[in-house]
Amino acid sequence: MVANSGNLRSAEAAGEPAATFAVLPETADADTPAPTAEFVDYYKTPRGSHPRSTGDMVVRSADLLDQFDSFADVAKIAPRPLLMIAGTEAVTRGFSEKAVADSPGNAELFLVEGATHVDLYDRDPYVTPAVAKLVEFFGKHLA
Repeated sequence: MVANSGNLRSAEAAGEPAATFAVLPETADADTPAPTAEFVDYYKTPRGSHPRSTGDMVVRSADLLDQFDSFADVAKIAPRPLLMIAGTEAVTRGFSEKAVADSPGNAELFLVEGATHVDLYDRDPYVTPAVAKLVEFFGKHLA
C-alpha cells in the first residue's frame, strides 16, 4: 500500500476515482480482535455511525500514515502543561503513558478506571470523570 501511494495519487490526478478500502469489517464476531470489535460496536452501529461517513480510507494515504507520529515532538510541549487521559483498559493506553514519560516538563496521565479507548467517546460513567479532570486542568492552567 505504501509503495503504491504515489501511483494512486497520479491516477487520481489523471481523473481516476480514488481507490479506497474499508477500515473496519461490517460486523464483529467471536474471532474479531477485541480492539477491532470495540470500534465496530461504535462506528458500525447507531451509537457512532453517520450517513455521510463511509468508513473507508483512501489507499493513497497509506504512506502518510506510515510517516505520521503524533507524539514525535511531545518534548517540545514543555514547559507548557500536558494532560493525557486514557482508560485503564484502553489498547492505546501505552501511547499516553509514553507521551507523559517522554515529556520533560509538566505532564500528567489521568487514568479512567475500567474504560476502554472507545468508552471515552460517549459512555457517561467514563466521560464524566474525564471531563471533570479537563475542567480542573484547564481551570488551573488557563486561569
